[in-house]
Amino acid sequence: MRLIAAVSLMVFAFTFAEAGMPFAASAEPGSHDRTTWVSPVPAMEIIEAFDPPSEAWLKGHRGIDVLTVSGEPLRAPAAGTIRFRGTVVGTATVSIETDSGHVVSLQPAESELKMGEKFAAGARIGTVAEGGHCDESCLHIGVWKSEGKKKYLDPAGFFGQEQSILLPLSRKPAREPTGDSATSGAGAWGGHRNGRITAVSSCSMTSAPLIMLRCDAQAAFDRMSHAYEARFSTPISVTDAYRDYDTQVILKRRKGRMAATPGTSNHGWALAVDLGGGINSFGSAEHQWMRANAPKFGWIHPGWARQSGSLPEPWHWEFRK
Repeated sequence: MRLIAAVSLMVFAFTFAEAGMPFAASAEPGSHDRTTWVSPVPAMEIIEAFDPPSEAWLKGHRGIDVLTVSGEPLRAPAAGTIRFRGTVVGTATVSIETDSGHVVSLQPAESELKMGEKFAAGARIGTVAEGGHCDESCLHIGVWKSEGKKKYLDPAGFFGQEQSILLPLSRKPAREPTGDSATSGAGAWGGHRNGRITAVSSCSMTSAPLIMLRCDAQAAFDRMSHAYEARFSTPISVTDAYRDYDTQVILKRRKGRMAATPGTSNHGWALAVDLGGGINSFGSAEHQWMRANAPKFGWIHPGWARQSGSLPEPWHWEFRK
């Protein structure tokens, strides 16, 4: 039975090293700071997980692969500068150095930015190029600290996607579930069209400034994240929220049946979020905290997304009207 993964843990046998850098050493899980970067592509789905070798000279997967389509925009995971752009072993490569002192390598990727050029977190820095080592189009992401011995880190944790949830394709409904007045607020409001919410009608989260929601949903989410931080010493990790129409088109190209028809996504109303950092795993302490406390702030885990629902998605939460 074919499995569709939100984060799929699989073994991969080869990766590339950045030009001019020594070949990779293995990394220790949890060795990076607890922070959430902007995903380089929206609705990031890991199809090949981090699987470093036991010795530096052995084969292994020294990063993660995420599902993409060639030509889609790439955004900066964090503020930083362009470190390298060019070709490595025949593959178009862009690497950046973040202000936090990490190197992020992206393959296949192209950029028109110049070496040393600065950018903000979330800024467009290039596009996904053709090629690469995946059977289907993907983006390989590698991360290591810019100082000291080169030692690869698991990129997934930086994006709050360190958990694995598998969904049988046979359980994917023909149409994406929609909200209703009893369980959800993910529906039309203010005369807006799905994916066409104007900037003046939305507000950015305090804990994730690049994430936009309807302003009352944003205010409630920030209060909830503050309470969550008091319990877990870190804000809620947001991996996806509002999807404009163009992003929905990209996701439909990328995922086919697994993506909503553009203009119908629950995320197109700026009232839904996808969460990581443990919330994206049924049964975790973080997920259980959300189930017990999120409704106090107006946030709901809709019935269809629960473990016994028609489309189990522990990471998906919606704001109730």
